[in-house]
Formats: sequence, structure tokens, C-alpha cells
Amino acid sequence: MSTRLREIAALTPVVHTREEQEGLRIVKVEEEEDHAWQQKPGRLENVHPFQELFRQCFRQFRYQEAAGPREALSRLQELCQKWLQPEIHSKEQILELLVLEQFLTILPKDLQTRVLGCHPRSGEEVVTVLENLETELGDKGQQVGKG
Repeated sequence: MSTRLREIAALTPVVHTREEQEGLRIVKVEEEEDHAWQQKPGRLENVHPFQELFRQCFRQFRYQEAAGPREALSRLQELCQKWLQPEIHSKEQILELLVLEQFLTILPKDLQTRVLGCHPRSGEEVVTVLENLETELGDKGQQVGKG
């Protein structure tokens, strides 16, 4: 787990239960009244730090961390539920989030770093940043390439 994840996890309120006493750590996150995303399809606004924590935990989860296949699947489902929060987000918002994440993942590392520095909140914003970089680099005789 990265240092940032540990820092966020350290700030997360922990609920001590029978499961925790048996070696399983249960983390309870208090939800705020304002939603992390505005209710506009196609735009993700102000992603809550706990959502990012759950996304990273979901992406970094390894089969070996679970006692067996049922627990592994159950833990992945729980982390995904906490990350995507389908009870408060529309299908369009969830799809936008998944596509945005994958789009950022497929970018060459140098472009990924530059785009992430602009904190895009939608796929359209990523495209705009990339087009602006292309224009900027084009003026200098360089090209935004596949790397």
C-alpha cells in the first residue's frame, strides 16, 4: 500500500467488531450530505478522497489477500460498491468514471503526468488538455506522440 493510501487509511474511522477481533479489519467511512459528483451525466466533480482510496484499494487488491475465492470476490464487490457508489450515482456517471480512468491509463506516461497535473474531471477535459498540449508542442515543432 502506498504512503498516501496509508495516510488516508489512518484518518479513516475504524469500527471495532467481532470480525476485527478475529483478524479482519473493518473500516467504516462516514458519508457526507453533499455528493461527490454533481448530478450531471458526463461530468465528475470533486471526487471525495475516500472514493480515491477505495478505487486504489479495488485496483491494488490481490487474490492472496483473501482466505479464498468467495472472500476475494466479496471484497472486490465491496470495494467497487464503495468506490462507485451506485446508490447515489447514475449509470452515466459511473461509465464516465470508468472510461476516464481507462483513458488516463492508456496514455503514454509523460502525457499522463502532464494531463493529471491539470486535474481533469471528465473525458472531454482530458481531450481538451491533450489538444492544447498538441497545439503547444506543435508550435515548438514537437508532436504529442504515442510513447
